[in-house]
Amino acid sequence: MSLPSALGTLTSIAVNEATKPNTWPMPFRLIQHDPWAWVTVSTLVAIGSAVLLPYLNRKSTAEGAHDAGPAIGVSVEVRDGVGVGVGQITVGSLGQLILGAHRDDAPASPPPAAKQQPKPEVAGLPEFVPGTLHDRRTLMTNLEAKMDRTNGVFVALVGAAGIGKTAIAAELLRKREKKVGAGYLAARGYPRVSAFSVLERLAEAVPAKGRRQPLVERLNEGETDLLTRLKDVLDRLGNRQVWLAVDDAQDLFVTSTGKWRDDALGTLFDELAKRRRHRIKVLFIGTDPLPFPHAVTERVTEGLPRPNFPGFLAELTIPGAPAPLVMAGLAKATNRHPRTAELVLGIRAIGSPAAADPLDAAPDASALISALLARLTDGQRAALRALAILDRPARPAVIAYLADATPGEVRAALDELVRCRLLRRYDDHYYLPDGESARITADVPDAEIAGQRVRAAEYLENAARGRDAARLDDLEDAFHAVDLYVTTGESGRAVRLMAQLDDRYLRSWGQTAELAPWLSRLNGGLAGFRDQVRYVMLAGRALAQQGKLPEAIETVDGGATMSAGPENLSAHLGFLVQSAGYRFRAGAVAAAAERYQALMDRAPAGHKAVPTAHLGLALCLAEAGDFTRASEHLDAAESGGTSADPGLDVPLRYLRALISFERGQDGVSLEQLERARDAAEKAGARVAAARCDDLSAWAWLLRHNLGEATKAARRAHNVSVRVGDPDLWSTSGTTVAVIELQHGHQEPALAAAELAARYADGIYAAEAIAVRGVAAIRNGDTGEETRRAFVTAAGLARDLRAVAPGTYRPYEVEGLALAGLALLRPEQGEGPAADAYRAAQGILDLRGARFRRRVLFAALTAGWPGDPLPGISSLLA
Repeated sequence: MSLPSALGTLTSIAVNEATKPNTWPMPFRLIQHDPWAWVTVSTLVAIGSAVLLPYLNRKSTAEGAHDAGPAIGVSVEVRDGVGVGVGQITVGSLGQLILGAHRDDAPASPPPAAKQQPKPEVAGLPEFVPGTLHDRRTLMTNLEAKMDRTNGVFVALVGAAGIGKTAIAAELLRKREKKVGAGYLAARGYPRVSAFSVLERLAEAVPAKGRRQPLVERLNEGETDLLTRLKDVLDRLGNRQVWLAVDDAQDLFVTSTGKWRDDALGTLFDELAKRRRHRIKVLFIGTDPLPFPHAVTERVTEGLPRPNFPGFLAELTIPGAPAPLVMAGLAKATNRHPRTAELVLGIRAIGSPAAADPLDAAPDASALISALLARLTDGQRAALRALAILDRPARPAVIAYLADATPGEVRAALDELVRCRLLRRYDDHYYLPDGESARITADVPDAEIAGQRVRAAEYLENAARGRDAARLDDLEDAFHAVDLYVTTGESGRAVRLMAQLDDRYLRSWGQTAELAPWLSRLNGGLAGFRDQVRYVMLAGRALAQQGKLPEAIETVDGGATMSAGPENLSAHLGFLVQSAGYRFRAGAVAAAAERYQALMDRAPAGHKAVPTAHLGLALCLAEAGDFTRASEHLDAAESGGTSADPGLDVPLRYLRALISFERGQDGVSLEQLERARDAAEKAGARVAAARCDDLSAWAWLLRHNLGEATKAARRAHNVSVRVGDPDLWSTSGTTVAVIELQHGHQEPALAAAELAARYADGIYAAEAIAVRGVAAIRNGDTGEETRRAFVTAAGLARDLRAVAPGTYRPYEVEGLALAGLALLRPEQGEGPAADAYRAAQGILDLRGARFRRRVLFAALTAGWPGDPLPGISSLLA
């Protein structure tokens, strides 16, 4: 057909058909449905281009042109009331969408992608998220402004399921400046959102590998509470800007109460909102407004704007799928809702072409799922139903167990669904978008769903039992089993599995708080007494690890009351041990001693609680400087058989060495520390071994051996930066700073002291802050920041004296801090510092203690002109 005749025929058909009152023919049906100027112009241009293109291609071929592709393009300015943008639509793509859309056998041919710079990587972002965003520019601008603002931490992006929120968030993260770190987590994804996964995502944004790797190691072991770990992460991030997206955020809250499902996660985010000196922004993505007062909200209320819908469809590349449907019909049926359009095209790409067209079911979400199920093979349908029953990210082996198939068969079936964008996949996990599991299982009886979930829990529990774990991610199967047990009302099985995980892993990692969301759901739902005991012990430990010591003490004291009868003696003694430990950690030494004494009084002779009580009492007495009675209790504990239990043997050996040092018996102390360190290393107790090294450094200083002291201090400090123990971090850094000052290395001393002063709780933190002031003075800094360090240290020491009266170390730290203030402000005089030192001497004035006070005071005054603070110098001589 010649070019003139083709144009004439096309025009006559258009004119004749367009005068009819009903449906216009293709390709003019687009103009009938969407009579916008841009649609009309684009349609006519595409028609003309489609007719001209063969002629032009033949001509270019005849002329020997090397580029056989179409050389015609249309720039369309989009004005949709939301934003303005200019996009290139190639003739091939627009012509096919308009002219060839009615042909089911026509291959989809998305427009050639423009050459773009590689976008910044986003940790955790799933593979299904589109690489380009075609719409909602005003919303993007608003989000960027909120994420860049100086005040506030949290932003919420709210909209219906499948409307494109994740794509918007992904574009926001990808478009960020390179200097901004980014991460993504999803409550319904993998790994799940928890306090620890949030901390790990933030830690991954630390730019320097030399700082990032030790930080990640510290986050995954030790007895550090949650807030201390957060401070550690924030200190390592410094002024670095980080954007974290948290998807499916509505699942983080209890619908009926608006409370956090995971108390630990809520504690973490609440603390993040309180802290001002960081540049972290968290974008919550959810279907419902969040009951979270700190968040500002942006809403997505409609599907894609009309001008942007074609570009979105061009991104939905489904290999081997038929061409998109008639644009206007698809836009109208789906209301331009991205996930609905994705489902329609995915359903058309799978199964028999003779099946009912999913376009007819598009307005009804349930009908659309029915259309999907009707197109699947039996194997695909069984695998999809099993995944929907699980309603969580799952590996093929788990799905295969429920679907009575092999993992290979399930993987093949689900990969086909992923190819057609009907399922999501991340790593080796398959899952359904929010809300679709319930529609797929709508015709499955509740009893069958519960039974299958219990079967899955049993399978996962058995799978987890057969392998070791080194971090939380390795416990994924076990955590899913716990959740499935809780969901199906199997509370006893859930708490027993949690107790096993805690005994084997979580307690030693300092991550019992990972169990918080399930513990809160079990509250009051346990029938058996033993299960109630397990629950209270776990809940108390989880609270303590969140830094909530008063609540932890109240919880375990309730357990002690609950188990006070003689028939529950073992449980009762266990609660007393837990309660005493939390009181000691809170600084209430006298109250802890009372609990250890109660443990001693109630434990029968020969019970394993007896040596624990003796060791606890020895620890409390040593804090008060009563080394004679402390040693008597250590002897009693040792005679009770502590050597068989590394948890008692190592601290007993260390405490003996500490008493020897304070008495000035440096040789004895070093021998005892060597044996204690060997025992700790055999038990795999890195923190205990490092504490032995730290105390050894002071014993070598007492022997005037600076070389050996330096080696021991370095060993302790090298461990402290890789484990999450704030006391070890503070004391080892303080020791290194003091030794550097002994060497005359002022700048390294200040660097070590600044690191040591990171935390603000406990006697070691107070001492570290005071030594930071000392190191600053030695570096010539006598300004406000140095003064503030001494004020802070003195205040912490006074607070500790109030909580633990009769202990000597707080007086020592207060004396050093007040001496520093007296140097900076001579008008204040030496009196307050001298009074604090005298109080310490009144409790303990042995050779080791005197030596420590003199060393720290000498470090403070070295290089100061004249004879500074002569009264204190004479007092400590």
